[in-house]
Amino acid sequence: MWYVIQTFSGEEDRTADIIRRMVPLDCFEECFVLKRERLKKFHGSWNKVEEVLFNGYTFIASDKPGKLYEELKKIPRLTKVLGREEDYFVPLNKEEEKLVQKIGNDEHKAVISKVVIEEGKRVGIIKGPLKAYKEDVVRMNLHKREAVVQIRFMGKPVEMKLGIEIADIQKRR
Repeated sequence: MWYVIQTFSGEEDRTADIIRRMVPLDCFEECFVLKRERLKKFHGSWNKVEEVLFNGYTFIASDKPGKLYEELKKIPRLTKVLGREEDYFVPLNKEEEKLVQKIGNDEHKAVISKVVIEEGKRVGIIKGPLKAYKEDVVRMNLHKREAVVQIRFMGKPVEMKLGIEIADIQKRR
């Protein structure tokens, strides 16, 4: 099962590194931070950058939550384990786990989705993780090259920003 650890924003990778170093390997399968690729313009040209998708969250997969929880309590600077109940913490529900798997690739990274601009400035999604969320897109920011998707995560509505690349402008006759 996958669990979420809340940490300080900007400390996600550092937290994952500390966990990988300090928690015995038999307590978890993997510890990761969900990332997204997006395009940013620097000095007139578009460059691919990588950013944290969910600020303040580090993910960990384990089938030994009790043992993992005891080890995590020993780690400094963790603000809290989300969804904690009694002596254990609660895993992501199946829908949230599927969401995390659908967004990211094997490296837990949401790659840039390719889109086309059709007649009437309608945007069509060609490929990428955004295709699975086309019904949940609340807005497209073509200037920033990102799509904003409304999802439910950790029991509340969350806006998730995914990177897009404009592949082609289609004109119908």
